[in-house]
Amino acid sequence: MGMDFKFIITLFAAMVATLLVGCNNDDKIVESQRTSIERYLTSSHNPRLIAKEDIENSIEFNPPFYEKIGLDLYRYIATYYDDGREERAEVVSGAEVELVYSAYIFKGGKPSVNMVYATNDADMIADLAELGLNVEFWSDEPLKIKLGTTSIIKGLEKSLLGCREGDVVEAYMTPRVAYDDKGVGVVVRDTPVVWIYTIKSVVK
Repeated sequence: MGMDFKFIITLFAAMVATLLVGCNNDDKIVESQRTSIERYLTSSHNPRLIAKEDIENSIEFNPPFYEKIGLDLYRYIATYYDDGREERAEVVSGAEVELVYSAYIFKGGKPSVNMVYATNDADMIADLAELGLNVEFWSDEPLKIKLGTTSIIKGLEKSLLGCREGDVVEAYMTPRVAYDDKGVGVVVRDTPVVWIYTIKSVVK
């Protein structure tokens, strides 16, 4: 009986150790992805961005910036300083929005057409067709979302909140706010993604 108990304890300890090692490896992967996203945004992104919290230290007037939402989502609103933006409808929880978007696998650099895994942008669909891809079942109808009810990835919904009608947005996200630890289509497990979209309409 004593031996059986010792065996169970040993087996349990081994399982816990294996789980902890797996979690540590996952944490390292995600931390590496965060670093890669921040490095791109602050170096080779056009325009080069600064973190939102660094705006007050910038000598540039209206410096372009990214905002970190939680640990795993980075948002850049290209139209943030547009005249009249504050007068346009804001995206709030429960709002209905229509988007034209392209979603890319993020590989540490500027997203390109050969990294697209989903889109409803007519121009992008045409570009993909020119590459020889079958786009027969791709639609250029706007993506309609009702925040809080439509089933979409967490990162996309979070990136929409606080934006305004007409905004052009880039949302970079680790798998933790995209597809968790699952793969979806050509997006393999543990892959960061970026959604670039224009908000065509907002109805509260």
